[in-house]
Amino acid sequence: MRITLTRALSALCLSTVVLLMWTVLRQSQVKQFTQTCHHPEQFQEELHKLANRVHHVLSTLGLTHFLCYGSLWGQIRISRSLPWEADVEFCLLNEELTKYDEVFLVRTFKKHNLQLTYNSGEGLYSVRDPVFSGASVQLVVFEEDPLIGMLRRVGWKHRMLPPDCEEMTSLNCFPPRLIAQPLPVKEFGGFVFPVPREGIEIQKYHYQDNWWKEVLPKNC
Repeated sequence: MRITLTRALSALCLSTVVLLMWTVLRQSQVKQFTQTCHHPEQFQEELHKLANRVHHVLSTLGLTHFLCYGSLWGQIRISRSLPWEADVEFCLLNEELTKYDEVFLVRTFKKHNLQLTYNSGEGLYSVRDPVFSGASVQLVVFEEDPLIGMLRRVGWKHRMLPPDCEEMTSLNCFPPRLIAQPLPVKEFGGFVFPVPREGIEIQKYHYQDNWWKEVLPKNC
């Protein structure tokens, strides 16, 4: 078969797509805890305050948000951030976020002395206070996929994947019923934040391999 320029370009494009999908799958993981065993008490208190400031900004914007991932584990187990965590995670809904453009969101957080950045590959916003180094609030964005009736991660790395929640675990799918309004609220580090419905149920989707046990950093 004669190799033409068109065939060569097609083969190159196909190889690139396969390589990207392989890279995404290699990096797909259940969220891992950090390796710091115990942050100082003052650090943890400031982290909770930072989370509360972000909570108030999101509430002012009318954005549904709720504790998720490691922060939800902290809320469930000890009603505060786990001592080795340096961030707090809120999950958000893409259909609500799209009501605002990126510049507006950045300016809104800046008015509250907070820096907002976006990772388009992961579909993840990071919020930081410039005077509080080493800590952040992560805003993980989800959207409902009508083909499967589940919420899944956004971001170009995840959009490349087929809507298969069983095989594509990095999509972090979960059923919409778990965030039906109104969301319950629970104490977290001396403040009150929204959480998903049914307690630990969402963790069974986000931590499929070990949701039933506590995973500690290796040095703890």
